[in-house]
Amino acid sequence: MDTNRASSGLPLTRRGFLRLSAIAAVPLLAACAPATPAPAPTSAPPAAKPAGTTAAAQPSSAITRGGTVTQALNWTYPTMDPHLTTIQYMTGYEAMYNGLVRFELVDAKTWEHKLVPDLAESWSQPDPKTIELKLKQGVKFHDGSDFTAEVAAWNLLRARDHEKSQKKTQLVDLDTATAADKNTLVLKLKVPNPAFLRSMAFVVGARIHMMSKVAHDKLGDDGFARAPVGTGAFKFKQWVTDDRLILDRNPDYFEKGADGKQLPYLDGFVGRYVPDPTVALTDMKAGTVQVLEWVATKDVAAIKADPNMGIVEMPWAGQVYFMVGFNTEAKPFSDVRVRQAALMGIDRDGMAKALGFGVGTPHFYPDWAKGSLGYDESIPKNEYNPAKVKQLLTEAGYPNGVEIELKVIAREPENTIGEFVQQMWSAVGIKTKLVAQERLSWIDAVRAKNFQSCFWRGTFVTTVDPDLLGVRIRCGGSSNWAQFCDKDIDRLMNEGASTQDEKKRHEIYKQVLTLIQERAYLGTGIQMPLVTAYRKDLQGMGMNYQVPDFRAAWLKK
Repeated sequence: MDTNRASSGLPLTRRGFLRLSAIAAVPLLAACAPATPAPAPTSAPPAAKPAGTTAAAQPSSAITRGGTVTQALNWTYPTMDPHLTTIQYMTGYEAMYNGLVRFELVDAKTWEHKLVPDLAESWSQPDPKTIELKLKQGVKFHDGSDFTAEVAAWNLLRARDHEKSQKKTQLVDLDTATAADKNTLVLKLKVPNPAFLRSMAFVVGARIHMMSKVAHDKLGDDGFARAPVGTGAFKFKQWVTDDRLILDRNPDYFEKGADGKQLPYLDGFVGRYVPDPTVALTDMKAGTVQVLEWVATKDVAAIKADPNMGIVEMPWAGQVYFMVGFNTEAKPFSDVRVRQAALMGIDRDGMAKALGFGVGTPHFYPDWAKGSLGYDESIPKNEYNPAKVKQLLTEAGYPNGVEIELKVIAREPENTIGEFVQQMWSAVGIKTKLVAQERLSWIDAVRAKNFQSCFWRGTFVTTVDPDLLGVRIRCGGSSNWAQFCDKDIDRLMNEGASTQDEKKRHEIYKQVLTLIQERAYLGTGIQMPLVTAYRKDLQGMGMNYQVPDFRAAWLKK
């Protein structure tokens, strides 16, 4: 397929798309707004367990100990310091460190996740600006030092205040963190923040991996970055920059397995940097790699067909391919009817068939996902309707159609998706000219409101809490690419952020999503799940929302 075919109105076929590009999964770049998180339960379940296992629970007699799991990744660790890292969702961090709470998948169909304990044993919220956490007793860092409330407070304040911290924004609402006693951590918030605790379970939210203060005091920032010390199921052995991370089993880990002995079952973990996804897949087929994270969607069908391999699909942590926004301050998209027409001119089923590689599905609600507060499929979907498009354009004064520009970042898969949208819109009377720009130029143009319509790829954060959408949909939000400004939405977002009752918050955010749909500020195309592949001899791998968890994983021998 070439651009002449794309602009001629001829259909963009799946084969043509495959020739043009291979959509590869990319790291999740979720918007991390000031963490203004969800209602804390009065107490937590008594014990954490891995979620989303790759196999049904096995009797303890079936579990074997020993062996090393090797994971392939197509990007590298920038540092071993979990507070200062620019890539927060690395499996090695989850293996070496614990946070206070983590996520557990409740229902794969609804995408619902619940909070479960990690280093916290239980929690309560005596008032809207106070969270008290009872911490597990007797937990030690890999250097033998004690994990206490005082150390937990130090970690939170370091992550909030360090000049190089990547968690500053997520912790902006944290006022103080203090130890009421050795095992009681008290967090005081600057403002009521019902989503704060849920954000503390989210790897790109306010999840703070607890590191040894004793080790940091001894080594300093630079030394600790090369010799990390956590409380996790695996402890640091070696880091070869831009090559691999090697971890050994922590024999003193605080959780026990089904056999009554200390976890983990594995002897070790290796994270390898394999930049070529084809090489990584070949290695996994050969058995030298057991886990392949961020699988390219073009490879999913082949992995499913292999009897020795399986996949974990995580739609809640995937991407929305084609998020479109409009310049509401200039014609023609200053008219809501033209915006509505554009949204009803998107053939999402066609996009899923042509571009989805068998795993993509139509998506109708910008930024919102199943299992989120405010998600309700009774809200208008702005579904594909060519007749309604023509009616709306005629009512808006464009009986012969309208000419518009769509700004696209000049890279794949954006170019191909843009061509597909160009064909769809042109076919229903929205005659579209693609304007491809280098990424930074695209950002400059969009920020200057030098666009009619523009599109980008989005990710879900509402399954954590809708408040995290603040940077995307509020007036002046840093990730509000379309730069629409609706005071009604801002008012509702403020109301949701200060309301503790979950049912009331659901209704508030439902109103927000309804306004976005009715006023047609944003549009969507298809949703692509995040996919992790594994060899079936690996059992018990869990997921903390999207990050592989090997605490209770074991190798079938």
